[in-house]
Amino acid sequence: MKRLKILLQWDSSKFVFVALSAILFPLSKTSYLAIILLITLMIFLARTSKNLLIYSLVLIGLLALRVDLFNQDFIPNQGQIVEIGDKYVVIENRGRHHLYLDDAFSYDLGMILEFQAEKMNVDAQNIPGSFDYQTYLLSKMVKNQLITKEVKVIDQKFYLGQIKEYLVRSIENNYDETSATYLKLFLLGEDDLATDVKTQARDIGISHLFAISGMHLSLMIGFISFILKKLFVTESTYKRVIIFFLIIYNIITNFSISILRASFLAISLFVNKNREFTKSDYLSFVLIGFVLYNPYIVFNLAFQLSFLISYAIILGQQFLKSDNSLIQIFKIGLLANLVSLPIVIELNMKLGVMNLVYNVFFVLFVSYLLLPATFLVIVFPFMSSIFLGMIGFFEEMIAFTQGANYFLEFNFPFAWQKGLYWLLILIFLGKYRQKIHSYFYILGLLLIVSLFPQYSIFNSTYVRILDVNQAEAIHIHQGSCDILIDTGKSDDYDNIINYFKKLNIKELDYLVITHYHDDHDGEALDILSDLLVKNLVVGNYNQKYENFNQTIMNEGEVLSCGRIELTNLNGYSGDEENNRSLVLWGNVGGDTWLFTGDIEKFVEKRILQKYDLEVDILKVAHHGSITSSTEEFIAAYEMKYAFISVGKNNYSHPHDEVIKRLVKNKITLYRTDKSGSITIRYFKYLDFGLIEEYQNQEKIKYHLKN
Repeated sequence: MKRLKILLQWDSSKFVFVALSAILFPLSKTSYLAIILLITLMIFLARTSKNLLIYSLVLIGLLALRVDLFNQDFIPNQGQIVEIGDKYVVIENRGRHHLYLDDAFSYDLGMILEFQAEKMNVDAQNIPGSFDYQTYLLSKMVKNQLITKEVKVIDQKFYLGQIKEYLVRSIENNYDETSATYLKLFLLGEDDLATDVKTQARDIGISHLFAISGMHLSLMIGFISFILKKLFVTESTYKRVIIFFLIIYNIITNFSISILRASFLAISLFVNKNREFTKSDYLSFVLIGFVLYNPYIVFNLAFQLSFLISYAIILGQQFLKSDNSLIQIFKIGLLANLVSLPIVIELNMKLGVMNLVYNVFFVLFVSYLLLPATFLVIVFPFMSSIFLGMIGFFEEMIAFTQGANYFLEFNFPFAWQKGLYWLLILIFLGKYRQKIHSYFYILGLLLIVSLFPQYSIFNSTYVRILDVNQAEAIHIHQGSCDILIDTGKSDDYDNIINYFKKLNIKELDYLVITHYHDDHDGEALDILSDLLVKNLVVGNYNQKYENFNQTIMNEGEVLSCGRIELTNLNGYSGDEENNRSLVLWGNVGGDTWLFTGDIEKFVEKRILQKYDLEVDILKVAHHGSITSSTEEFIAAYEMKYAFISVGKNNYSHPHDEVIKRLVKNKITLYRTDKSGSITIRYFKYLDFGLIEEYQNQEKIKYHLKN
């Protein structure tokens, strides 16, 4: 044990590399870039420190076991309630599980439930840039979403979370609604803020002030330290009191990530007076502990931001040094905003130019006025009127500064850009004390990466069949040309809009509505309102789009965009809406595509009779319905690939007979319900193509295209 301690101390200040391996290993399950970085890190450690390599490999082995245990299929039949939502409760039993209940409000924390349950079959949309709810749940230790029946309460036992619930109710009963909202927010981390205040705060980049964090904790510890010093307590007593306070505060805040991180770091520094390890080492040990407890926590945004900013502040000590407190606050805000930019920008889709200036004002206001007032009001409730006045001023200033701002809308659409961005910041912090031209050069590179993240060194032409479940939406991109064929169903989460925004695509050259069924044009009005659509192409006029210029595309007419030319092959004008679908045929990336909408046998027969076509790739009609894709139609073309846009449904889509016909004709088939969003990517100068399957956020399978 003594030898191990000596070995660990020998590698002091380098455990950040071990922590990095702890982050990259879970990420490697969903990202090929993480695999490459992990292998590169192992090679680097093998050449520089065999000890760190051994620590990392042991840690990876432990994480692999932990992931395996975490992923073991287990459906409980009872458990204790640890959280209550709107239409669900969370129970604890070998992990956490969502139980969906219409009467969730009638249950209490600590109740032991007995029930029969089955796993919910979730039909998630695997669209690049969309919110991945399943991974979000895993990052919070929730293993299953369960549909329950015959639920009954069999017991009730004490649960630590009840302490926080009691404090929340106590505050609500003793203070007016506005004061209670901010008291719960700053003391307990309970966020009941009005939606407009949260939106405005997010826009000006001060959302971090609403999350109890190290700043709140340091103020509390400072206040306790002031009192203890007045009482002339010994150093050992002082440390015990602080540690006891940290334990109690973690309990009443229900173990918030940022508070846990700050608490563990503070306790580590308290206990180890000889400081054998650096602050970055202790922070790395804390991070490793978090990841060992829950490997999926690396996908949690609170975890990412908390540790990312903490590492930046520790590594940027030289940069942050200043005799002027205002300048130091500005520098801390600058560094925190810089390192968190790729994450924050992906959430907000925009960046306020004045955010850094506003950040200094709000940090000072919250640190020196609002937070101390929060503590005072808890002790002296008669000060509520003063507290209310401060809250009113605070919210008015948030609204004013949000309005007096200019926003840049952009995103980092590629993971390698985020990695390069953070690498440049790391180099800047390391080079800060060297010659002035060195860090100005690095800041210039940062500026380039920040302002031009939309450009990829792997620029290509692609067709992407988006996974919109039992619906259809297809994005065609070539150079500066962007075409969307159909929009999927109406979507409260605006997944298609966010998909384009996260790719920094603010305008579409063409929005093509093949026909007027909700699974093909349900999201069209939202897209027309949020994005600049140059041309709305339809088969026939529709009152629904009377406020937009509709271009009616007749049979034989051609849609031209860059090097792409798509011809409409269907002129059917009868009453059957599916058969009125626009059928687009043309060359994209060197392949001849046929986009068939929802046409059925009648129109397929007409196309066979009228046109002698070459088709390399078929977008299968009507989600693989038996009413389409006849044997004659499929056999008429020597197609190599076929793609079906389909999700969970009650229509037997895609039909087994259709699949048999495709297989019989030796056509390689891809389905969005199996593969997620599917991208056929063409590289003009390299003369080859890739088929990418996008599932579970960044889990992509690649196939070389013939």
